Amino acid sequence: MVVPHDAAGRSFCFRIPSGLAHSLLAILAAFILFFSLSLTYSTFLSGKLIHYKTVVTSSEEKDKNIETFASETDTIRHELQALLDQNNSLRKQLGLRIEKTTIDLGAAKEERRPFGLSDLQPKIKKVSFDLKSSMDEIEKTKLSFKELQERVVYLQKRLAVTPTAWPIYGPIMSWFGYRRSPWRSFHTGIDISASYGAPVRATAAGVVSFTGWETGYGRAVAIDHGFGLSSFYAHNSRIAVTYGQQVRKGQVVAYIGTSGYSTGPHCHYEVRRNGVAVNPMKYLGMNILTASRYL
Repeated sequence: MVVPHDAAGRSFCFRIPSGLAHSLLAILAAFILFFSLSLTYSTFLSGKLIHYKTVVTSSEEKDKNIETFASETDTIRHELQALLDQNNSLRKQLGLRIEKTTIDLGAAKEERRPFGLSDLQPKIKKVSFDLKSSMDEIEKTKLSFKELQERVVYLQKRLAVTPTAWPIYGPIMSWFGYRRSPWRSFHTGIDISASYGAPVRATAAGVVSFTGWETGYGRAVAIDHGFGLSSFYAHNSRIAVTYGQQVRKGQVVAYIGTSGYSTGPHCHYEVRRNGVAVNPMKYLGMNILTASRYL
């Protein structure tokens, strides 16, 4: 029924069949249900899309971090191999045994497998920190190697002009230091017995600083090796070099004799440091390992 607001109006009424009313209510209820389900599904789908986008972005970051880790791992491998090569080179120069020649990082490759875990990001951050620390340590080690290598080069140069060789091989008749015979005195070198006329050789490279006769020592030769070191060869029968001549290690400088105060053919050999005679035995046969104690 429809009732007007003023008295002049006419009211009227109409009837809706109950079946139609029930149908309309059912349609309305179905529409409301469909709308609610559509809204719920749209919200769910939007959430899924947002989650998918987040997962894709996170996966890309993970892939990027993993690639960075792989690149840094390769860099470390090359750095470690370079350090190992330098180490082996130094060990060879020092006469030490070489343990291995290549870096084996097979285990490091296997460790890449767990990177699919949910806690990947903290692990990557830790690995990146460890890698940076390792790279810092490598730089420090490289500096240490450089310093060691410079020391070895210096020792090699010093050894080349250090009297480490024997002037002649033979039994030692008299040692460095105080002695009672044949004359009671301080012996400033060693006496090496040898056959008359045998060659006497320079124990290191240097420049001949003296040749001639010296009281008590007879025909003698002195060689200046630099760095305050010199060698002295006495009681020779003949001298084979001249003053100012450059000689190499092992070059013949004189021949065994018995000139001067001598009881038989031999080589009186001295090593002088800054003009003062020192025990030549600590230099004879010296190598780069023992050289670091004295040079």
